[in-house]
Amino acid sequence: MSRARSKPTTRTEPNRLGGATLARPQGRAVLTRPQGRAVARLGPAGCLDNGTGQARPLRGCIVTTFVAGLLVTASPIVMAEDDRLFWHADAGSPAERFELAKRTEPELVAFLRRFPKGADLHNHAGGAVYSDYVIDEARAKGLRYDPESRGFTASEEEHTVSLDELEADAAMLKAFFETVSMRGWYPNTDDGHHHFFQTFSHLGSARRTQAQVLAEIVRRNRYQNVNYVELMMTPVPSATWGRFYEIFDELDLDDLPGSLAPYESLIEDPAIGRSFSEYIDELETEASRELGLSPTLSEPGTETAVAYIGSLLRTGPMERFFRHAIVMFTAMQSDERVVGLNIVAPEDHPASRRQFDGQMKILDFLWQRFDQPAITLHAGELTLRYAPVASMWDRIRRSIDEGHARRIGHGISIAWERDLVSLLEQMRDEGILVEINLTSNESILGVRDDAHPFQLYRRAGVPVCLTTDDEGVSRSNLTREYVKAVRRYDLDYDDIKTISRDCLVHSFLPKETKTARLALLDAAFADFEKSLATGYRESAD
Repeated sequence: MSRARSKPTTRTEPNRLGGATLARPQGRAVLTRPQGRAVARLGPAGCLDNGTGQARPLRGCIVTTFVAGLLVTASPIVMAEDDRLFWHADAGSPAERFELAKRTEPELVAFLRRFPKGADLHNHAGGAVYSDYVIDEARAKGLRYDPESRGFTASEEEHTVSLDELEADAAMLKAFFETVSMRGWYPNTDDGHHHFFQTFSHLGSARRTQAQVLAEIVRRNRYQNVNYVELMMTPVPSATWGRFYEIFDELDLDDLPGSLAPYESLIEDPAIGRSFSEYIDELETEASRELGLSPTLSEPGTETAVAYIGSLLRTGPMERFFRHAIVMFTAMQSDERVVGLNIVAPEDHPASRRQFDGQMKILDFLWQRFDQPAITLHAGELTLRYAPVASMWDRIRRSIDEGHARRIGHGISIAWERDLVSLLEQMRDEGILVEINLTSNESILGVRDDAHPFQLYRRAGVPVCLTTDDEGVSRSNLTREYVKAVRRYDLDYDDIKTISRDCLVHSFLPKETKTARLALLDAAFADFEKSLATGYRESAD
């Protein structure tokens, strides 16, 4: 499992250049400035930044320095950094090539975009939509734009404008993009939390189909060499929802078996079970057709496989939460492509806090009734800015113990948990993986760098997976999440390879399917590492 590594010590030696020293971390020579000494200058010009003593990736520089008023010139030395590209024929092992790629962000993006990623386990379909494609769909449907609501409409009221007018007006177009994504949010301006959650009321106005959304997400992930996506998308046909909504019995938290009883006939109805499978078949067939996939998403060996996580709204009425939970547990029972469920909506909302006890009670009851299926829960997406400490001292533990979560989404407030040591040990020993969302944690909660518990989990031996959360709203993708993790926490090649594999190992795929996907991931790593050593070219397809 992924662990944070300690850095090797730095050995400093005299370099016989008037007191300047050579610091040699990991076997590299780097010129440094001794305290209180004259600044070394290197020729030809540009080998060192003036006044910084920081070496640039050039070779054969001549060192000159002033010592007690005398000019001393030394022989050429090899500078610290390698100027080869990471795909150079003699750049070394994959790990050494990765260290070269880490020098600049563009090089790192080029490396990590094609790096095999085991899975994205935390991806909200509704927030994965890029607003660029929302405009395209509105145009295709002949809709108009409402500058007041900043959404699309079939209305031709006087204040609405055509799509041509929207795209011709730079200020209006900017306002739309900045409303429906985090493109309009910048640190230390307005509240990222509020800005993020208000985007969803605008994104759906073009009424894209689930198949269109699925095709967009799969296309993007195929390009980034992502093996598997667990998508928070509720695959339930409207007619099936209607059957469950015909039952209006009230919820009694003290008599959950009695509250469930009116639904039992629907739960066991073969027609209900078939409805989930038929809906998913149609959804994936349509998305595969749009993408031109062979094999299709439903077939073994597809390049990027997809499964579905049902979502329950934590802020609505408890009767609705109970009914929707029954529907999703029934879907999991009926089709193995519905691999789990989650609870969504702001965790710091007053209703979320008040209803948490009852929601854990419902999940515990239904989990037992439906033979203990997989559950992943948003838990600990909290800071003191948005929630009292009482909401954080047992939120993650109870989500595991009472809600039966086999994975935790976000887990930001872990440090506030009572008896942290035993909780981390439990998560390590039971393999409770944490879905890490660096971009959304930064923009929604203001948590980044060493304020983020990413390294705490790794040092405690808790498995982690880099995930996207709402990649369209955040204007991000899985490659960007890896880039941020590497640059912020200095991960090496073994680190990212472990994280990539752990994502797939801790997926909710059925055992045989998971074994097959892991074999595909191993083959992808072999192909990737071979490509690194043979020029790193790729097909234009």
